[in-house]
Amino acid sequence: MKKIGIITIVHVNNYGADLQAFALQHKLNQLGYDAELINYLFYKNPKFKPTKRSQSFIKLSLKQRIKEFVYPYFKIVKSLPYLQQKKLRDNKFSEFHKLNTKQTKEINTIDKLYASKFDYDVYVVGSDQVWNPNTNINIEPYFLTFAPKDKLKISYASSFGVNSIPEIHQEKYASLLNNIDKIGTREKTGVEIVNNVSEKTATWVLDPTFLLNKKEWSEFAVSTDINKPYLLMYVLTDSDYISNLATQIADKHNLQIVRICKNAFVEDKSEGVINIIDAGPREYLGLFEKASFVLTTSFHGTCFSVNFNIPFFTILKKNKTNNSRQIDLLADLGIEDRILFVDDIVSDEGVISIDFTKVNLKLEKNRANSLSFLTEAISN
Repeated sequence: MKKIGIITIVHVNNYGADLQAFALQHKLNQLGYDAELINYLFYKNPKFKPTKRSQSFIKLSLKQRIKEFVYPYFKIVKSLPYLQQKKLRDNKFSEFHKLNTKQTKEINTIDKLYASKFDYDVYVVGSDQVWNPNTNINIEPYFLTFAPKDKLKISYASSFGVNSIPEIHQEKYASLLNNIDKIGTREKTGVEIVNNVSEKTATWVLDPTFLLNKKEWSEFAVSTDINKPYLLMYVLTDSDYISNLATQIADKHNLQIVRICKNAFVEDKSEGVINIIDAGPREYLGLFEKASFVLTTSFHGTCFSVNFNIPFFTILKKNKTNNSRQIDLLADLGIEDRILFVDDIVSDEGVISIDFTKVNLKLEKNRANSLSFLTEAISN
């Protein structure tokens, strides 16, 4: 039995990130491998002092650095009235991983990661935006540079999170990508980036959350006690347009508006909106599973809407650099009409229903191809 170590983004109290990490490890174990997450959590070290190795090779703009510095404090201040709920939510995330995820002990600095003596046969860098050039960390570990040179190294559904790599960084990216033996990316634009900047040939594969089907995810879901049909909102970037659209659809179809808040504080104080601020991963799954309709700006919100066959709209801003995540996915499934850009006019015709018959056939084909890529890469 091959031992597999997975490095990805995990334990960040983000539903999509934590569920994709779980999904890849869980599916590999279902396939008969001995897979575990490398529990790399340098950002949780309160005594962390930057070292030369920890510095990003990409320098952020002043605006980006200010945002990186201010945002954690903003979340803390906003969460102060909801500390009990925040603790409950944090505990639900921890309990989910404790019960369902196999992982190493916590590794809280990059130097400890490179000093670790792993005994894996295969090293896998998983999904999410592990290769994003706009991250204020050293992303080199996510190109498996810490793995022994003689071990098999695979990327599964890794994402750049952008449509292109600045020319000034392309040589560095080429060197890092050439360290990986088999490369699968989550977006088709990612395939183009790999093929253009490196000597490697990439394959497009599904996000790990799609490796589990609706029935499999249902086994981990906690059913909601909301007994009225509801419109579910999972919005990472807010706007009046989204709130007004939610009200329009909910009023037309007699739906309760329920909002999963991305952080542990109330995000929508509009009358009649139920804010869910203490959901863990299992509650998140249950809320998607039973929704009548979904409005989301989130990539993984889109994934779970599709996987659970819930009618939805994915709402994007035209000037965003990472829209390819949702556009590539929904175009391939033949439902790109479920994408809205902020300020688009929406006709009520057909809003509340989607024929998922062809979508599911295409999704099952893509799932089989993605699993074939994964198993064939590991067997080499």
